Amino acid sequence: PISVSTYFAKHLVSAIPPNSPRLDMKQTSYKKVGPFLLEMESKGIIQLGASKDGKDRCAFLAAIVKQHPDLLEFKRQLKKEVEAGDADASIIASGPDTKRKMAVVDLFIVPRHISDGLQLEKDDVMAVNAKSEERKGTGFLTKAECRTLIEGYIEKEELADTSNRGNILVNGPLCDALYRVSKKDKKQSASDHESGYPTSVKRKDLIERWMDRMDNGHALVEMPGSKILHLGRGEANPVSIEVEFRQGNKKKFLTRVRGMEEYGIDAESLSTEVSNRFACSSTVETNPVGRAALKKGRAELVFQGHLSEELTALLTGDEKLSSHGGAKGSDYCLPKNVIKVTLRKGVPARKKR
Repeated sequence: PISVSTYFAKHLVSAIPPNSPRLDMKQTSYKKVGPFLLEMESKGIIQLGASKDGKDRCAFLAAIVKQHPDLLEFKRQLKKEVEAGDADASIIASGPDTKRKMAVVDLFIVPRHISDGLQLEKDDVMAVNAKSEERKGTGFLTKAECRTLIEGYIEKEELADTSNRGNILVNGPLCDALYRVSKKDKKQSASDHESGYPTSVKRKDLIERWMDRMDNGHALVEMPGSKILHLGRGEANPVSIEVEFRQGNKKKFLTRVRGMEEYGIDAESLSTEVSNRFACSSTVETNPVGRAALKKGRAELVFQGHLSEELTALLTGDEKLSSHGGAKGSDYCLPKNVIKVTLRKGVPARKKR
């Protein structure tokens, strides 16, 4: 047996396709889920169990009669619609082969003063010969391509230290590119450079120094297929999930979400879907009071309850991250490392299951 409240929140609501209208029992002739279940019991489709005191006739869902003619007819009809192509797209596309994923890949950009100082080939610096069409000519390089640049420079300038195997000679341009300190930093770290700049360093240390001098970038990649959806400088923008206490109540929580638009997720649609899946109230705020301002066209979603695990599971498409049935069958596939969960002061972490 399963309690009716659990059945409604974790199973019935979660079975609604994402693009379908929200299930609102008040808008039906039943008004509540109880009368609906009692009618199903009268038809012999399900069996209900009463509460211990006997006051609530439909406190538990005791059994489902899977061989009931009405259920069998529904399954036959659904099968015909799927075969005819008339069924809901979310039902047809629920197979594992259609599941896609996203990943954030670290990329690197050669600073202009370094490429000019070392007189590097412009085509190599701009990734003209990159394997990915989306990266060609953008200047966004993989780690391997970045390393090839410095290895090529070492070979071209014959900087391998013949007297000290494994070391690389540091010429003037290379010293300026990797070890030169700005006037501002000179004052702060004068003691570090009293001994002068290095003339020979280990190859491993030189390459690490080279990578540290690169500007950071990232790519949002869709898999399978390794299709680049977005290229950007710096780190990928996070989707922030923040849980706090409701004002004046230390037992109930609010969960706030922002940043989903960066990954093509419509705020209104996500609000409706989360509300349907997890049976919670939701609001969409474009100008939150007392909080950090939002960019134009962005919104902050506010949900009732502690939904950090549920939202992480839903947005990443990994239903194993939450035991809530509403997280199943998600069409989202954000990388886990862009989900940033923050628990405000006093908010407890969810218990591990």
